[in-house]
Amino acid sequence: AEEVPDLTAQDVPVAAEVPKPESEPEVPEPAEVQTAAPAPTPAVTVSAPVYTRPTAGAVLTPFSGDTLLFQPTMGDWRVHAGTDFSAEAGETVLALTDGTVQQIAEDGLYGTCVTLTHTNGLTSSYCGMDDVRVQEGQVVSAGEALGVCADSIPAESALGTHVHVQVTQNDAPIDVLTLLDEDEPE
Repeated sequence: AEEVPDLTAQDVPVAAEVPKPESEPEVPEPAEVQTAAPAPTPAVTVSAPVYTRPTAGAVLTPFSGDTLLFQPTMGDWRVHAGTDFSAEAGETVLALTDGTVQQIAEDGLYGTCVTLTHTNGLTSSYCGMDDVRVQEGQVVSAGEALGVCADSIPAESALGTHVHVQVTQNDAPIDVLTLLDEDEPE
């Protein structure tokens, strides 16, 4: 039998010891992906426009659209693109809705006219005015005083004192009573 050498610890080759580091190197943690929630969209409150009657008086002559109406002052038949509201001379005339004074002008047939621009392509004109209390470029609120009713409107003098209110949307005449949610007088 073969003899096995007697090996002692001195005879056994020892692998070189690698010194251990005092602490393990820090391995950075994978960065957390921050997924921020989208910022909340602020609530936008859209309220319907407020419409105010220009005067408290009765409708003398309604908007006629394409229908001809007899016009007593001129003695003929014509369309009526506005609405005539009865008012006493000196009675306050109110803005239909919020807007900006676009123009104040003298018209030979309708007297002093105040024109306002509003949102959504809406324009309103108030003719037969006196003592105008607003200026061009001024921002006004629904129901704000624009001036007072004049003694008469030359082209509609047979109707007595009143305010002629004409409204357009995108340059097309519309009936102001639809905005006021009122029925046409019979």
